[in-house]
Amino acid sequence: MIIFVFLASLVHLSASHSADSDVSDWQTTIEMQLRVLQQNLDQYVKINGQLLEENQQLKIRVGDIERNNNGMNIKVRNLERVIDELKISHEQCRKDFVKLSESKMNLSRANGVNINSLEVQNKTQSMDTRVDSIVANKQGQKRIVPPTSAPTIQQRPAFHSYLSADSVPDLRQHHTLIFDAVTVNIGQGYHKDDGIFVVPTSGVYVFAWTIAIQTNGWASVEIVVNGVVSGSAFADGSDDAWDEAGGLIIVDVNVGDHVYIRMHENGNGVVSSNGRGRTSFTGWSLS
Repeated sequence: MIIFVFLASLVHLSASHSADSDVSDWQTTIEMQLRVLQQNLDQYVKINGQLLEENQQLKIRVGDIERNNNGMNIKVRNLERVIDELKISHEQCRKDFVKLSESKMNLSRANGVNINSLEVQNKTQSMDTRVDSIVANKQGQKRIVPPTSAPTIQQRPAFHSYLSADSVPDLRQHHTLIFDAVTVNIGQGYHKDDGIFVVPTSGVYVFAWTIAIQTNGWASVEIVVNGVVSGSAFADGSDDAWDEAGGLIIVDVNVGDHVYIRMHENGNGVVSSNGRGRTSFTGWSLS
């Protein structure tokens, strides 16, 4: 009887040990699977961030192409207008020349001098040929004639824009900030689809910007004027406090120059824009 009880106890202990071993193996397997899933998730988040950045750059390039096309269309229309004006001027010159020749003939007849009308006709045709040649050469030139005058704008260009909400975390280096909320845009130079201000009229401009950062984050931004970094600002909230920074520059720019704000380096945390502090971009013409 004692032997039977001892054997039963051994069987019970063996079963308990086997069950505990199965639970431990199951936990180990689950933990390994969770680690693999976490690694996959981190990789997908990284890839998604890269795709968003590439998409942003593509939007900027598409915007540049569209603006270049619009500029080309304007130049073509200006060239057509110049050609039309030249044709009108030529026709008026031809009429004036004919009138002058007729007056000369009448005066000569009155003085008893005979003038061959064919000479007048040949001179008129020669003038027609020279003007037509000038028009043909202008139409065949690859270089487009620039506008004779800049578009008339009743008011000096000016704009003000800001982020309508906080950005996504950890913006990458050279990421262009898109200030989607626009309150003033005189001259229509600022484009909220890509965050770029395209100078509508040449002159001296003032550009100002602010950047807000939340607690335990930081960000460094820079202003780029036609491909050249012209100013920067740094906001640091690492001391458990919000921080806000800004900058202002005065530059001489030309029609078509691009001005925008971008990340100077990889950021930490989100760029803030709310009631406590707005991240903004402003500019106006002085002349």
